[in-house]
Amino acid sequence: MTFLRFATCVLLAFSQLSVGDLQSDVQKIVNAASLNKGHAGVCIIDTATSQPIVQINANELMIPASNQKLLTSGAALHVLGPTFAFRTHVVLNGDNITIVGDGDPTIGDSELLKISDWSSENNYLDSELQPWVDAIKASGVEEINTLFVDDRIFDRNFVHPSWPADQINTYYCAQVSGLNYHLNVVHFLPSPRSGTTASLGVISPRMKWITFGNKTSSNVGKKYKSSFWIARPPNTNKMTARGNVKSKHSVPIKVAFHDPAIVFGKTLAHLLQQNGIVVRTVERVLNDSPPTAGTIIFTHTTPLQTALTRSNTDSYNLYAESLLKRISAEATGRSGTFDEGADVVKSAIGQRLNESIRSVVVADGSGMSRNNRISPAILARWLASFDTNDPVGKLLLHSLATPGKGTLKKRFIKTKLGSASVHAKSGYISGVCTLSGYIIFSEREPIVFSILVNDVKGTVRGAKTMQEKIVSVVIQSME
Repeated sequence: MTFLRFATCVLLAFSQLSVGDLQSDVQKIVNAASLNKGHAGVCIIDTATSQPIVQINANELMIPASNQKLLTSGAALHVLGPTFAFRTHVVLNGDNITIVGDGDPTIGDSELLKISDWSSENNYLDSELQPWVDAIKASGVEEINTLFVDDRIFDRNFVHPSWPADQINTYYCAQVSGLNYHLNVVHFLPSPRSGTTASLGVISPRMKWITFGNKTSSNVGKKYKSSFWIARPPNTNKMTARGNVKSKHSVPIKVAFHDPAIVFGKTLAHLLQQNGIVVRTVERVLNDSPPTAGTIIFTHTTPLQTALTRSNTDSYNLYAESLLKRISAEATGRSGTFDEGADVVKSAIGQRLNESIRSVVVADGSGMSRNNRISPAILARWLASFDTNDPVGKLLLHSLATPGKGTLKKRFIKTKLGSASVHAKSGYISGVCTLSGYIIFSEREPIVFSILVNDVKGTVRGAKTMQEKIVSVVIQSME
């Protein structure tokens, strides 16, 4: 008995000494980091004890950038459950067809199509909709009076008001709709043409009902630079190509389009007509119309895990915002909104941490907004509230990037990680560099970390190096 007490005391003393040493080691890394006038907040929690083992400015409210997606995706699992799936229905009612959206962000996602069994001889992504067309043909329909799009699962405030106004046409500020398509962006592959305007190349999806203006040049000489861009006035799909195209583009230029549900409806109508089915008109279901009735003839299903992975491994904003609005719709029974989705996220944090979190500011789902605020301590405790051994926690864990993949493709390349594995979410907007996630060991409970850096002037390279050094020293102290 005396020996056991002695051994326990030695173990406790060793543990306290190790924690103290780790706090000191991490503080030294932070102090030595080249943060370009930025400042860091750090919280590291040992899930074996649920206690913090490193705290540096841990309670300071900071901008999380894309670490906001950890809150959104965790709240989606908390509210929707691990077995949830998006279900988009094709409903037949007389000589009308209605596409009933469920907020699914995956429909026509070119990256998902690349890893599926989808193929297309003509390389147009809209041929992914062929199963939808086949189902409508199989129903016996030869002529559709009205192809309705029902996007009422979400409201029609497509863009968050605090997103940067000068970036609204970029792919990472794509509109958020109850019926999404092709990540709500159009792809251009421009190339120069001698003595005239540039070719816009393959435009996908094929928006045949739109005339694209072309005011480009094709100057290829050494003194010229590539400056191709697309102008699109707000609330329209009037697109005009501008700038100079010096060489053929191999990576698409992506431009957000307006009103995704209508774009989807017109794209499907075009394909139906190519397959011999007449479509008289495409219309949106009005807000005050009764729920869509009829026979479901096709359902497009996407498991929650797919959306979580695209949100967290690839950091696609549309996915996170779709999750935010979807949990709003689930919790309220009304069309999902940014504001009510934010309330649901805050409620989920409060429930899981069992405390008031009034200081936390949730503006959007993706972290594009600079209005979001959370402390490293709350973010770390939020992650620690998910047991990585149960179904919900496993889904969250495996949705995160690992070194060499997704947004961590170029991270931790020369960092010593031992036998541990790192699953984390990075984040970046101007002046902000963040990294939070899990360190998984084979013979001990996980370590959770949140390392947020704000107010950086210039490059964030030093912040990234600091984050990776901190993760490495934590692993070394535990192995």
